[in-house]
Formats: sequence, structure tokens, C-alpha cells
Amino acid sequence: MKAKLIDEAKKLAKAQSLGKDFKDVAIYIIYCNRTDYFYVDTNGFVRLWERFIGYYSNGVFYNA
Repeated sequence: MKAKLIDEAKKLAKAQSLGKDFKDVAIYIIYCNRTDYFYVDTNGFVRLWERFIGYYSNGVFYNA
């Protein structure tokens, strides 16, 4: 999923991390400099043009 604002990305990641399918799975928030979007995904791979913001696990945010 992608979001234009950091708050929107955090809401999406928190909602996803509280779901039954993602229990004990990290949901990463990554900012892409090329597209100016925040991406929410279970894949924590960060490319050179991206910046790791943090991740949610079971509804708790962990800052980078």
C-alpha cells in the first residue's frame, strides 16, 4: 500500500499489523525519494533511494 503522508502510512500500517493474518509480523514503513510516497509492506528491503521510517508489530510502532 502507498500513502502520500506519514500519518496516513502509520494508520495503514497499524491497522494491518493488528489483523489476524499479520500477528507477530513486522509491517514496514518506507519512504521513496523518487516517488515522494510512503510504502507500507511486510518486505523490509530498502533501496538506495529509499529511507526506512519504522515498523509496526502487533500494533506497536518501533522507530528507526
